[in-house]
Amino acid sequence: MKSHRKQFQTILSLVLRTIGVNKKRCFLAVLGIIIGISAVTTMASLGYSSQEQLVYELKKLGTNMLIIESGIVLPNRSRRIIEVDTMTENDIPLLLNGVDGINAITPVFLRPGIVRIEEIPVITTAIATRTPFMQISSMEISEGRFFSDEDDNEAKQVILLGQTVASLLFKDTDPIGETVILNNTDLEVIGIIAEKGLDANNEDLDNLVIVPLTTAQKHGILGIKENLTHIYIEVQQADKIPTIKEEIKPILRAAHQLSPNEPDDFNIIDQSQLLAAQTDILGSVRNLINVLAIITLLGGGLGITAVQLISIRERIWEIGLHRALGARQKDIAIQFIFESTILGGLGGLFGATVGVIAPLIIALSFSLTPIIAWQMLIISVFISVLIGIAAGIYPAFYASKLNPVVALRS
Repeated sequence: MKSHRKQFQTILSLVLRTIGVNKKRCFLAVLGIIIGISAVTTMASLGYSSQEQLVYELKKLGTNMLIIESGIVLPNRSRRIIEVDTMTENDIPLLLNGVDGINAITPVFLRPGIVRIEEIPVITTAIATRTPFMQISSMEISEGRFFSDEDDNEAKQVILLGQTVASLLFKDTDPIGETVILNNTDLEVIGIIAEKGLDANNEDLDNLVIVPLTTAQKHGILGIKENLTHIYIEVQQADKIPTIKEEIKPILRAAHQLSPNEPDDFNIIDQSQLLAAQTDILGSVRNLINVLAIITLLGGGLGITAVQLISIRERIWEIGLHRALGARQKDIAIQFIFESTILGGLGGLFGATVGVIAPLIIALSFSLTPIIAWQMLIISVFISVLIGIAAGIYPAFYASKLNPVVALRS
């Protein structure tokens, strides 16, 4: 037992000495493994952080919300939609009377618009809707007020601004009571929407304005007629969403007089769909990174193999001396496998260190929740050790087969 321990200590000291003498070469040998592990763990960690942020954003919108968007979804076209004008406010009472579990519902007409004061234009998203919109969308007012049912019924020329629009138009001036022009219609600012920041697609949720639907219809602000682009629904229980979606479809198909062979001229979206779509995208990115990381790790393994073979050529005399002093072929093989294993392990540890620090810095820079993919980190380090072992097998076999006499003559 003691002899085996002593043998292990001797081999370990030889390996560490060799690595210490050839620091630069060993570092270059494991650089591929460092890059591979740091890349895969960093991207995995950022993927989890992005998913966490997405879930947070969706929860802010409300987990019990359904959005019906008007249009025909083309198959196999990444959700490309052909716009139609079949959805109207007449659909809303049909849904309220025909579907159980609806807590609130509101019509929405959404279009790009240009809002300005004097010569300062801002391209924004304009929303025409009714009062339940704030409750359903979980929006809050930071200054002023939301428009009332009276404002809507009387088509008063009022508007609410998102934080981005208010900042671009008024800088540090209080916008409440001021007049802005939305698509050539004068409107009084009555409220500022509380800041919501960026969504998971890095789109500015504060670059929007909201006007009463009747006001938009009467003054033709958004080119609106009777049609709607969306209907927003708040359901009483989130777990009833799948059932409610199935109940909505036949009601809208009948209202829009669609034949059995015609596709739906609407699309029902819930938060789980948005989450699943974004998760699929993040998963595809992670899979791509994993493939690139594997290629990089294999390149790192070849680097270790190359360094080991170069090392053998330079240390032929050392191998011959060890053989002459009684070292067996197995001992020589173990020494070189040990070296490559340690190199792989060191590459894994350095890569893991970068894989912990990098996602923390990047996540904090982009205001994401820092999450470390520990499972991926541990697996990657384990794989790096296996690659080190595999990379050392051929050099170890080659070194163990050297003729000690020839080696000593060198």
